Amino acid sequence: MKIERVDERDSGWEDHTPRFRVYVFDESGQRGEQDGTLGQGYATSTWDVTGADLIDVIRWAQDRAGDRGLYSVALVADGYETHARRGLVWLVGMDYQDTPVDERSREAQEHMLGRRGHLVVARE
Repeated sequence: MKIERVDERDSGWEDHTPRFRVYVFDESGQRGEQDGTLGQGYATSTWDVTGADLIDVIRWAQDRAGDRGLYSVALVADGYETHARRGLVWLVGMDYQDTPVDERSREAQEHMLGRRGHLVVARE
């Protein structure tokens, strides 16, 4: 993790109505390899959530994934200057079904496995 002080005036726009995309990966009662990895056989459910902040979305995703599933949360980004199409900015985890392409994506998958069954954000 890298932390650096910045000038808050360097941003040019804000969005007060974010759209979050939640992925929930359900093992459907199947276990992966003996080392605890999930392997194949996942059912993936995807939802867009509006009218909530990130903490509410994480709570909902945790509840939906339960003790055995995994979840990830992205910010849906529409029409940035550099991208004409809709895109995702990963905030928690990543698409677990994707093959890791670098050390950061491998770490993201490991963190997802480490969070399984543990609350990141306490329920109200």
